[in-house]
Order: sequence, then C-alpha cells, then structure tokens
Amino acid sequence: MGAVVDPRPAPVTDGRLTVDHRARWTSDAWRADMHAWIRDALAARGETVTAIAEHRVRIWSAVLRIETDAGVRWAKENHPGSASEMAATAIAHRVAPTLVLEPLAVDAARARMLTADAGLLHEGGEAPLATRIELAETAAALQRALVPHADELVAAGVPDIRPERLVEHLRERVAQAGALPVEHPLHLDAGARVRIAALEPRIHDLLAELADARVPASLEHDDLHLGNAFEVDGRIRIGDLGDAVVAHPFGTLRVMLGVARARDVPADDRARIRAAYLDGFADLADRATLERAADAAIALSGVQRWEAWWRLMRDAPVAAIDEYRPFVQPLLRTLGDVDAAIANH
Repeated sequence: MGAVVDPRPAPVTDGRLTVDHRARWTSDAWRADMHAWIRDALAARGETVTAIAEHRVRIWSAVLRIETDAGVRWAKENHPGSASEMAATAIAHRVAPTLVLEPLAVDAARARMLTADAGLLHEGGEAPLATRIELAETAAALQRALVPHADELVAAGVPDIRPERLVEHLRERVAQAGALPVEHPLHLDAGARVRIAALEPRIHDLLAELADARVPASLEHDDLHLGNAFEVDGRIRIGDLGDAVVAHPFGTLRVMLGVARARDVPADDRARIRAAYLDGFADLADRATLERAADAAIALSGVQRWEAWWRLMRDAPVAAIDEYRPFVQPLLRTLGDVDAAIANH
C-alpha cells in the first residue's frame, strides 16, 4: 500500500488567501443588496417586510432577523465554501419534510436562504435526555431517507467524502495544507504530514470496519447538536447544513456525543443517545458490528471536520481566522482515536 500523503508540499490550486467575508457582510452595499433580495423573495409569498436587523456575522455566514406581517423570518447568506447548504436543505426538505427545517426561499447561486421562525432547542446541560435522544433518532431517520439521494447531493455541491474516496481526499487536503503559509491556521508542517502518512494501516483497518456494517453513505451533518436543531409543531427538525458532507453517516455521532460530554451529560445517558441513533440502522447489521462501525466512523470523522474548516478558511486572510486556530489544529491529530475525536469535537 502507498502512503496516505506525500510529505512534500503541493501547490494550493483551489483558493486565494485574500477574502474577508465578514467585512463584505457588514458593508452598506451588501446590506442594500441583501435587503432587496429579502423584500422581493417575501413579496413573492405575499408577505410585507416591516423590519430587518443584523443578528450575527461570523466567518461562515451572515444571519438577519426579519419582521413581517406574517411573522418572524430569518435570512442567511453563507461563505462560498458552505454554499452547498442551500441546495442540501432544499433536497433534504423535499425528501423528508417533517425532519428538516423548511426553506421559504433559496438562491443557491448566491448562497442565500430564507426560513420561518422556529423554536430553537438551546444547547445546554439542562436539556432533557429525551430531547437529545429524539435528535439522534431524527438524524438517523433523515440519513436513511437520503441514502438514495447521495449522488444528487454531491451533484448539488455537497462535498463527497464517501469511504471509497476518503484516502484520496485526505491525501489531497493534507498536501494542500502543507503548501499554505506557515502562519495559516490550516498549515501542516512536514512532521505533521509524515505522521498522517504513518496512520495509513490504521485508516485502512477503520475503513474495513465500516465496510463490514454495510451501512450506505448519506448526508453527514458534521455539526449536529441541539443548537442546530429546531422545534416545529412539537417535533425536532434539523437545520444548519453548512458543514454537511456525503460520507459514512455514523460520523454524525462525533459532535452529538462530544457536545453532550462537554455539557456534562452523564456517560450512561450518552450511551443511550448513541444506542438510539444506532437503532435507526438495526436492520442492516447486528449491534456489535454497528458499534464497531460507529467507533470507526468517529475515529475517521476528523477528515470531514477538517473539510468544513478548509472550505471556510483556505481563502481568508490569517488575521480574519486566527481566532479559530484552537478548533482546527486538533482535528487531524485525533485521526484514528475515538476518545480524542469526541473530546475534540
């Protein structure tokens, strides 16, 4: 078997380190254009806008709160690196409308979306176990529903990190990270690249564990916790698909369990969350095989988590992204280690 990565840097060919999207999203020109789009999109629904206010601007998106004669609406424009959220949300809602937040309007070309107001399931230690279990069950149900649509999601721009592509994808990203400026948060020095190359036998063993379970690839949310889920008509609906990839679905457990652990959810309750999620796949393999596949997917999920940050940060000036360095740097260092992956979700 060949090495997972070539330790020599390769040129970065898919982005320039020049763009600070937060500066654009706080400009008068952008606000005027976005406000016009919001008013036109809602007018097409017969709604009149009475107020628009900035809610949050981060490197990955700008979110605005809109008051209308039909209630509160939310508008979002994504960083180009997560523009696939809009198409992914539209596809997921078409396939499973009771499981996904409904988009009221989508402009995929400009990475914009409007949604209705929904009850946020605030992340926190006080959240009841039943809510966390329902989120796990909802995630599994959505992933099962989207299995036949994996190719459609990829065609819509959702990154393809299915198990058969994972090694190739990792090679490419690690080589590109080696060519970034040394001061860039995503830069990987020669030592880091060699250490990742040395993980190849472990990576292939983990991929074999995934194959044994025969669980097909689907949408992997990659950042699923209660802060990215909403309550509509008494049921949980999943939102915020900006980090999503098409991959082995069990990688979703990394953040679900990691955030629960960070919120001091007891270990026994975390085991119940995991079991509820795996119950959604019980017809595909026995429980022991599913458990091994879950561990393998979590251990490999740093590849997906790295991809989310890569898409956001590869073209940004260092000053605009340096605050996120502590979140990024552990992701590939934990590759192959289940416990470390959950601890560094």
